[in-house]
Amino acid sequence: MEFRQIRYFLEIRDAGTFQKAASKLGLTQPALSRQIFLLEKELGSLVFERGPRQIRLTHEGEIFLGYALKMRELWEELKSGMKEPGKELSGEFSISAGGTVSAWILPEILKKIKKEHPDLILSVREGDSLETKEAILLNEVDLGILTGPVNEPGLISREFLSDRIVPVALKTHPIFQKKKQSLKDIKEESFVFFHPASAIRKAVEKKIRSLGKEFRPKIGMELRSVESVIKSIEAGLGIGFLSEYSLSAKLRMIPISELIAERKFFLSHKKSIRPGLSKLAEELVREARSLFNPSV
Repeated sequence: MEFRQIRYFLEIRDAGTFQKAASKLGLTQPALSRQIFLLEKELGSLVFERGPRQIRLTHEGEIFLGYALKMRELWEELKSGMKEPGKELSGEFSISAGGTVSAWILPEILKKIKKEHPDLILSVREGDSLETKEAILLNEVDLGILTGPVNEPGLISREFLSDRIVPVALKTHPIFQKKKQSLKDIKEESFVFFHPASAIRKAVEKKIRSLGKEFRPKIGMELRSVESVIKSIEAGLGIGFLSEYSLSAKLRMIPISELIAERKFFLSHKKSIRPGLSKLAEELVREARSLFNPSV
């Protein structure tokens, strides 16, 4: 078995088809198929179930996947460990984070870090809290940014950034005609909410529960992406809740203190990590606090 066959196996699994994987790897499809045939011959089992449009892992393929991910992690650790002293912040690292962090926080941070460390290659995968946590535990990403506190035995976490979830509306919304806004002013309004698994939705619902029966929002929309929520509020379809970091020029915060929720983001990774990952985490925290929480 050759390590390249493991890499090819993982690429096919991520791409979903031999054709897409071959294109990404710069190989012909027959050449890629040949390598997987040799791998399966050596294992004595099929790892892929071939379909007309997409492939799926067989039961044996699922078992092999766990080992393949561990071998890739070990290979990356080996490459990092062989680098010259002083150049440990280089190589390829992957990060998973939610929509707000991926769109409004990470781009500026990563741009600055990559400028200072040109040999560093960083990739970002967007996913909700559950998807991010699973990606870390399955070694699919090196780092994850989760809404804390993080209580997962297999993970180590450090505080990354503070955030506030605030009620918002279109700047021309009638509610802003009042000198002071209160809960009773928005009881009859329609709300644009995130889907139930969203970290923002959970933070908002926790805040609303703390108010007892004083406030029960009328939910008119439940959406998955930050962009969808923003566009819907901008279209005047309702009041919503967003991170302060993602407010657009068309939106304005409704200053009702009872509805403002505080949250913290945490950088999380497995206990056993690749060389250089701790340094990358330190750089991410330092730049985040410098750019977004300068008083911390």
